[in-house]
Amino acid sequence: MPVCVHCAYPTQHVYTTYSTKSNIRLGERCNQFIDPLIEHPPLLLLLDLILLKPRVYLHILFNRGSPPRHAEPTVNDTDKTDQRYEVLRGYLIRLSLLTLVTETILRVRSPTMELAENPWCLVRAVVVSGIELVTQYLVTTFLGLGWLWWVGWWPQDGRQGKLKDGRQENFIPILIPLTLLITSILPLLLQLILSIWSTSSPTSTFITPSQLSGADLHSSNTPFPLLSSLTILPASLLSFIPPHYLETVGNVETALWETWTKSDRIWAGTRLLGGMSSGFGLRVLLPTSPRMTTLLVLSGWICGTMAGQMVGSLLDSKLRLF
Repeated sequence: MPVCVHCAYPTQHVYTTYSTKSNIRLGERCNQFIDPLIEHPPLLLLLDLILLKPRVYLHILFNRGSPPRHAEPTVNDTDKTDQRYEVLRGYLIRLSLLTLVTETILRVRSPTMELAENPWCLVRAVVVSGIELVTQYLVTTFLGLGWLWWVGWWPQDGRQGKLKDGRQENFIPILIPLTLLITSILPLLLQLILSIWSTSSPTSTFITPSQLSGADLHSSNTPFPLLSSLTILPASLLSFIPPHYLETVGNVETALWETWTKSDRIWAGTRLLGGMSSGFGLRVLLPTSPRMTTLLVLSGWICGTMAGQMVGSLLDSKLRLF
C-alpha cells in the first residue's frame, strides 16, 4: 500500500488509472496530493536527495514502482507486494554495485596504493571495500530490526491495532540497507569528484620547543608564529611559565598540526556528510530517536571498518608470500 509523502499516512493508491487517463489522488488526512513526485524527472529527485527532503525518501522507498489502482482491478495484493519487492531489490543491487565501484576507485587513487608495482592491490581494494560495505549494512540492519522488535514496532503480526502510519504497515527489512545506500552514494560520488582536483597540502614549519621563549615567540624571525596558541600571550607573562610546560605545549601542538596536514580532509568531510545523511534517512524511515539513530549508524561504521582492516591485514600477509 502506498504512503503519502506529506503525512506518511497509508493510502489505497498513489494514482488511479481510468483507461488512458491518470489522476493523482488527495490524501485523506492532509488533503494534499498523495505523491506528486511520481511525475517528477530523475533530476528533480536527485536534487531533493541532495537537499535531504523527507518526501523523496518516502517516495523512493514506498511509492516508487508501485502499481496504480485500475478502475477494474486485475492484480491482487500478493502480486503487488511481489512487484514492489522486486523493484526494491533491483534498486539495492544497482546501488550496491555503484557504491562498491566508487569505494574501489577511491582506494586505488590513494597515494599509498602502489597499483603499478602490485596489480593484486586492485583485488585487495575490491575485497576490502566489499567486506566493509556488507558488514556495515548488515550490522546496522540487524541492530535496527532488533530495536524495532524490542519496541514492538515490527513485525506487525498481531499488532494491527497499533499501526500509526504507512511506514509501519509497509515496512520490510530490505528498506534499511536501501536507505543507507541511497544516503551514502552521493557523498561518495562527491568525494570521488573532489579527489580529482585535490592537491597535497604544502608543508609548513611549525614552531619548535626550543623556540618556546618569550623573545622567540614575539620576534619577527619565528618561522611559524601564528600557529602556536602561546603567541597570544604577552612576553612578560610567558617568562613566568616553566620551560618544561612550554615544551609540552609545543610538542602537543606540533603533533596536532602534523596530523592535520597529513590527514585526508576531503575523506573526513564526505564521511561525516555521509553519516549525517544516513542518520537523516533512517529517521525518516524508522521511528527512532536521534541517539538511537546515531548508535545504529556508528555501530555499523565501526564494525565495517574493523572487518575491513582485519581482512586487509590478512590479505597483506598472503600477498607477501607471492
